[in-house]
Amino acid sequence: MASSIYDVFSDHHREGTHPINLTLGNPHLKPPKLYYQAMAEVLRELQDEAGNGHGYSTQKDPFGLCHGLASDLAAHYQAAFRKTDILVTVGATGALDVILKTLVRPAIDVLRPSATRREPDEILIIAPYFVEYWNLVHGNGARPVIVPSAHDFGLDNEAIAKAITPRTRAIIVNSPNNPTGKIYPNESLRELAQILDEKNRKIGHRIAVIEDAVYESIVFGDAPPPSMIPHYQTLFRVNSYSKSLSLSGERLGYLAVHPEFAPTPEREELDRALNLNMRARVVHAPLLQHRVVARLPLRGLTDVGAYRKNVECLHRTLAALGFVVARPEGTFYIWAALPDGFRSEAEFRLGALEGPSPLLYLPGVLFGGDRYDRYVRFSVCVPYPEVERACLRLREIVATSAVNPNVRR
Repeated sequence: MASSIYDVFSDHHREGTHPINLTLGNPHLKPPKLYYQAMAEVLRELQDEAGNGHGYSTQKDPFGLCHGLASDLAAHYQAAFRKTDILVTVGATGALDVILKTLVRPAIDVLRPSATRREPDEILIIAPYFVEYWNLVHGNGARPVIVPSAHDFGLDNEAIAKAITPRTRAIIVNSPNNPTGKIYPNESLRELAQILDEKNRKIGHRIAVIEDAVYESIVFGDAPPPSMIPHYQTLFRVNSYSKSLSLSGERLGYLAVHPEFAPTPEREELDRALNLNMRARVVHAPLLQHRVVARLPLRGLTDVGAYRKNVECLHRTLAALGFVVARPEGTFYIWAALPDGFRSEAEFRLGALEGPSPLLYLPGVLFGGDRYDRYVRFSVCVPYPEVERACLRLREIVATSAVNPNVRR
């Protein structure tokens, strides 16, 4: 499904068209000036150093990034994070992959095909969800269990509780959420922690929370997004610099293990498994970026104002045209349901792809299946003039469609 949909939109990058590309979350903003200053310093040092600064590193925290991240997490969440609780990874996706590789038990021993097959482990995914979650879970041998969110796209803790079985190994919690822009409130996270604690006692093992916080720096309110760190200890936190510093192509992220994840013997075993699986995936994250980012402030460098301006512009237009759309609380995405006059997303797509300036977006089905077949996701991490072009194209699409009588001018 995913590849065919992507193919439909990629065809419109052909010569002779001027697409308005609101598909991927690939930041258009340049990294902050401090990043380039730190990069220049690092390059000068590398050139002047006697040895080869581009070789493998045998040190656990060669540039102090893990120490800085641990101190930052400890200060914000009153939990005693240490640098040994942090692993620098190849982006947030690399962190998720390593965690799942560590948690999931294979359903069958491929070297002994005659071995008894058992039911695979299950990972709960809250829909709508980041499209790669399903692939990562399935690729690591587990069964993705999709749990729809509440009507306002918040957590449906009752549905989550019902979805948990003795095979449940983890749940992925993504807030601010891609694609909806929803931030889960603290009370919902606390309630989820209580549900998990109760389920843990019944099923006889602890269910891990994988907290994906890659958009924590792109929020449009005054307060940072709440975390489950204060409420639940069997937790991994995942983040990256792809969004916050616009370094998506540099592939630098990290995972943090809650300092109270497990008693000492189990925790030591977990740490060994995580490090082994890190080495199995990649030797280490890009050291040049590791070295540069370690010199930067850990917070406050994201130009949230640019994303807020884009979001507000597109949100106003969509609401005026009859789309059902909530104002995102964070991220640079807008998640919208089509006006009633469109019979399907396929019909909307026909209008969107017409002409010399096709409007490219991602269909809702990619984020959780047919229940979202009337939804679309727009990414507004593009220059503001492109958002204005998108608004103009949306007006044209609606004006030439059957929904025209319903448009609020």
